Amino acid sequence: MRQTILTFITEINPLKKGQLEQMLQEIRNDLHTNAYISFPSLSLLHFASFVISDDKSTPPLLVFENNFDGEVSAYINELMTKAGPGLHRIYQCCSAYQNNVFQPQNLKEFLTANIVRPNAFHIGNVGRASKDIKANQLLRDKLQSYLDDLFNTVKPASLTSGQLRQQMQQFVKKEVDPVLSGTLPPHQTFAEKFIPRLRIILFAILTLALLPLVLLLALIIIVILRRKEDTDPILVQPPSVSDIELLIGTENRITQNHLASITNIKPGKFRLYLLTGALFGANLLARTSTKGKLSGIPSIHFAHWSIINHGKQLLFLSNYDGSWTSYLDDFIDKAATGLTGIWSNTQGFPYTRFLVLDGARDELRFKAFARNQQVPSLVWYSAYRDLTVQNIDKDSSIRENIFTTLSDPETKEWLKLF
Repeated sequence: MRQTILTFITEINPLKKGQLEQMLQEIRNDLHTNAYISFPSLSLLHFASFVISDDKSTPPLLVFENNFDGEVSAYINELMTKAGPGLHRIYQCCSAYQNNVFQPQNLKEFLTANIVRPNAFHIGNVGRASKDIKANQLLRDKLQSYLDDLFNTVKPASLTSGQLRQQMQQFVKKEVDPVLSGTLPPHQTFAEKFIPRLRIILFAILTLALLPLVLLLALIIIVILRRKEDTDPILVQPPSVSDIELLIGTENRITQNHLASITNIKPGKFRLYLLTGALFGANLLARTSTKGKLSGIPSIHFAHWSIINHGKQLLFLSNYDGSWTSYLDDFIDKAATGLTGIWSNTQGFPYTRFLVLDGARDELRFKAFARNQQVPSLVWYSAYRDLTVQNIDKDSSIRENIFTTLSDPETKEWLKLF
């Protein structure tokens, strides 16, 4: 199952910004039955959010994040069917949407014209559709309840691992809806696995073929870069207490959290091109990170970076497990090099050498930078609020192997998933 990550980004009519914020507040207060978008009715959706970019130097922007299953057209059709009139009212607050009467085709064309695809992205549970993630959770819950009831009458030690597995299989066949235990599709097709690795190989071959030119270009870039790094302004302003309290007020309400960050790219084409290249490299590597981890970080469901606002800003949106502090600590401990290579091209980032050194490793300044660039998630929805990336993987493994042939050691490992 292919998963798609994108945002719809539109300029807000400044005269209607307050009206828009009021609508978003109504949605946030009731994600399920509000008058605009009933998120649970969107069967293809994993995560969604609304964020407003309100930099004083640029017009305010409405950022509508969508992480979903399948192709764009099918998802927008579902949006029109389930939430068309509500989205029409929301986008009437945007400058370029001039339709007074809701017409699905007009809104669909408007959204399609304002799609921004990521420069780089990561998916934690590759190939697992939203409906399957929820079905897998339900299967696990039913099996867990069965085991609890069974062990109230039978001592676990009286059953071998094979016997216990057989009883669980019989329970599923007799008592569980076959929809919950049917065969899951592979996480990826052969082409989806092979093509990203082929691209890395081809890129490496091209680099070697042009090595003298690449080395000369790298030398020129390093000279220019070092001069800029030594003169770039460094963030000295700590985040305000009121801003931190506002952000903290939206966090740690469920198992997962959402982070939205909008940073100004350093002036000049040099930094924009360097950032574009860094994101290209990050995306090249991320396409091979299909085991639930990005640079060793196991807690990211969906994350993506997009260069927006005509190359002036970098948008980062992430849906992750755990607290903001633990998430930033993971970035520092496990992905500081890549993190620095990207954000060192934005204003206020801690002092960096050679694009990837120092930077995020300056923990206090980096965390201050991260809070300063973070914007509130005015609306945020998760289709499976109490599941971590690792929970989803375990539930998937339970279903994938419920009726497969396993050796005794494999059976014991499978039973440890409960």
